[in-house]
Amino acid sequence: MKKLIPAGLLAVALIAGGVLLLMSGKDAVTLAYAQKSGLLAADTVNVSFQGVAGKVVSVEVAEEQQVKEGDVLMSLDATDLDLQIERLTLDLQQQEIRIWQAQAQAGFTEEVKRQAQLNNEEDVARQLLVIEAAQNTLALAQINFERIETLFNAGVVPQADFDATSFQLDTATNNLSQQQAALEKIRVNQPNVDTSNVYNVDSLQKQKESLEVQLQTLEEQKSRLVLQAPSDGKIIRLIPKVGENIPLGSVVAVLEANQLYFDVYVGETQVAPYQTGAKVLCRVPALQTDVAGTVSYVTSAPTYASMRMSREKGQADVSSFRVRVNVERIDGLLPGMTVEVSGDDPILR
Repeated sequence: MKKLIPAGLLAVALIAGGVLLLMSGKDAVTLAYAQKSGLLAADTVNVSFQGVAGKVVSVEVAEEQQVKEGDVLMSLDATDLDLQIERLTLDLQQQEIRIWQAQAQAGFTEEVKRQAQLNNEEDVARQLLVIEAAQNTLALAQINFERIETLFNAGVVPQADFDATSFQLDTATNNLSQQQAALEKIRVNQPNVDTSNVYNVDSLQKQKESLEVQLQTLEEQKSRLVLQAPSDGKIIRLIPKVGENIPLGSVVAVLEANQLYFDVYVGETQVAPYQTGAKVLCRVPALQTDVAGTVSYVTSAPTYASMRMSREKGQADVSSFRVRVNVERIDGLLPGMTVEVSGDDPILR
């Protein structure tokens, strides 16, 4: 019975203290809103080689080292790719020689074709002159035959003269027919010149383009063997060492971003000043110094952050909003430190 008396007194004291706190406006919820604070955090990036694997040949940074975006972190062995690139480069040079030779041959072929065409046109022109002469000869033979035929019919010339004139007319007629046939043969039989070299140039050019794509692909793969920092920050972890083989897609370094931030929760009656981009005065107790923060965004807090649950309503009667504040790094400021925001008027103007 005596042991129950101290426990009862303790319960009464706690209840009385709670009532006094409520009466003075210093209950847990009120204190949480009056003194808003959060833990500093920084985003981390798992850095890995993109689509390549191999042996590490150099590590250019150390843990806890600050790096800038684009700084080289480490490199993989590029021996195999260098050999492939060298071989493809030689293949391209040889292909360019083949194209040059084919173009020269194609140009020669075109010249031969053009010259043959000119020769054919000259042959046609010459044959037309021969036909014109044969036509004139036939016309004269026809006139002479008609004259001799008239005299022969009148009994003035002998049979032998008439036969000779008739033979000349037949000869002239046959000659004209032969020359016209020769002209048609010249026109039908166009010069036959091999033009395969002309088409071979296009084929060789396409092969060259394919080699260029392969070379570009290899050079892109080689560039990925050099790992660069994706952003400014601090290397907090390095995994492989020089000489180790890393598999495809494995994380080789962890980079901590320079941007620090913390979250605080405010009530709906206090959230209005916390607009995106607003400057906030922050206190770092561990350093005993003030820093300026910038509101990154404001969003509705999750359900567990809403306080003072009402039994009657079955829901929170105080809504909370999460405010994220970005803080620039200063000397001594580290992730995990507590940062406080004044509840009275933290907004810098």
